Parts: sequence; C-alpha cells; structure tokens
Amino acid sequence: MMLSKTSEYALRSLMYLALQATKEHKVGIKEISQELDLPMHFTGKILQDLVRKGLVASLKGPNGGFFLNHPASTITIMDVIKVVDGGEAFKRCGLGMNKCSDTHPCPLHEDFKVFRDGLARVFNQKTIHDLVQEVGTGHAFIKNLVEVS
Repeated sequence: MMLSKTSEYALRSLMYLALQATKEHKVGIKEISQELDLPMHFTGKILQDLVRKGLVASLKGPNGGFFLNHPASTITIMDVIKVVDGGEAFKRCGLGMNKCSDTHPCPLHEDFKVFRDGLARVFNQKTIHDLVQEVGTGHAFIKNLVEVS
C-alpha cells in the first residue's frame, strides 16, 4: 500500500510549512514547489484543498501565502491522508477484492492485514511535528537529492 501522489505532496508541503511558515511569514506556492521539486499547479490545488478542509490557512496579497492552521504536533499523518484521500486505503483488500473480510478472506488477507493495520497505527501516532524533527536533526530529508554528473 503506497500513498497517493496527492498525499505524498500534501505531507511534504505541510512539513515545509511547519519548517518555514508562521502567521507572520507565509510561504507561497512557488517557493514550496521549487524547494520540494513539486509540480506548482498540482501543489496549488492540494494546498487550496487543505485550506478548505482546515489544515492550512492562507492569505492573499503581497505578503500572503500559506501557513499551518493548527500546531504541527496536532496534525497526524492519518489526518492528512483522510483529508486528501479518505481512510478507505486502510480498509481495502490486498488483492483488490471488494468482499474480503476476516470471515471471508482472500489468500493474502492475514498477511496484508498485519501490514495495513501496523501502518495505520504508525500514521495515527506520527505527527507533522515528528516528521519535521527528523528533518531538523538531519536524519531525514523532504527535498529530492540533486545528482551531480
């Protein structure tokens, strides 16, 4: 189970906002997309959706831009995934069957359920703040590496 591109970009954008933006210093779509190497128009749509759903705030104008609407320590990875994609990914069958359940399992059910439920637990516990701390210590990155030839 992989995250959708929309969820990936939303999470990376929220981490960037947590690192760079405040109510006094907002960050624009252009900066976010350039710094994270994300498609600008798609990132803009994602951020506008996050504004509509209350995770992000924005102001228009010369000093406008985006910033987190809540402390990064209160926004879990699962909050973002549910807002962006819904929580259905954590109920799906590993083989894509629509009637798979504990009482009517597919051949992959038990193994996939352990993986899916474990990932859901991690996503429910980890916050944007937790992810940002990893970036702040240099143990993790949100920018793509630039290859030198």
